[in-house]
Amino acid sequence: MSMNSNGGYWVSDEWRTNPDSLIPGGSVVSVEYHNGEIKMYDKIKKPIHYMNVIMAKGVGIKSISVDGEIAWQSN
Repeated sequence: MSMNSNGGYWVSDEWRTNPDSLIPGGSVVSVEYHNGEIKMYDKIKKPIHYMNVIMAKGVGIKSISVDGEIAWQSN
């Protein structure tokens, strides 16, 4: 993972499990956790599906953004 300009980390290709995430194009999904950590995933082809998978696995998620727009936020 490499740091981005807003203090988060880009998740590198070596950690990606979907072969489509290695193909250029698609959206950027940013996941912000309550502990302040931010992980950013690029080349996401189906952002809604990706968000659902992240939320099903994730604990402590504060918000998820797609291409810079907040798509989901915890209460």
